[in-house]
Amino acid sequence: MSNEIIKSYIDSGEKFVAVAEVANDAAMNKNAPEGEWNGAFVVHHMGDFELHFSHRVLRMLTEDNPEIVGYSEEPYPENLNYSARDWRLSLATVRAARSMTSDILKKVDQSMLTRPGVHSERGPITLADILSSAAKHIASHTEQLTAALK
Repeated sequence: MSNEIIKSYIDSGEKFVAVAEVANDAAMNKNAPEGEWNGAFVVHHMGDFELHFSHRVLRMLTEDNPEIVGYSEEPYPENLNYSARDWRLSLATVRAARSMTSDILKKVDQSMLTRPGVHSERGPITLADILSSAAKHIASHTEQLTAALK
């Protein structure tokens, strides 16, 4: 089971990158329907999230029962100026963070996936829970990105 969790984490990231890397500026930056994100905003969100996520994984692997703080995505687009950022840099962040984290996960003892932490919103969690959540998160944004690029 633990190898399946890591594989799902890795595969979901690779699918997101594959969708994003074939896009061009026009497709990424086209206007989105009201209340939706365009492709570039989705990629920026995932770049920002992957930085958070990698930090969470490192803490779960190195600290005893760390507190994992939840965050709201709401202020990110405006406060981090998504409309002026280069989506390619955010995609490079996704690729680099996922590559580094995947490499670490492939090399740790599988028993580490049961290491506990406490999420500020969800309560007790394990590293496996975080990996599963991250895989589902990026998969949902892969669907969102695919739709935004059409």
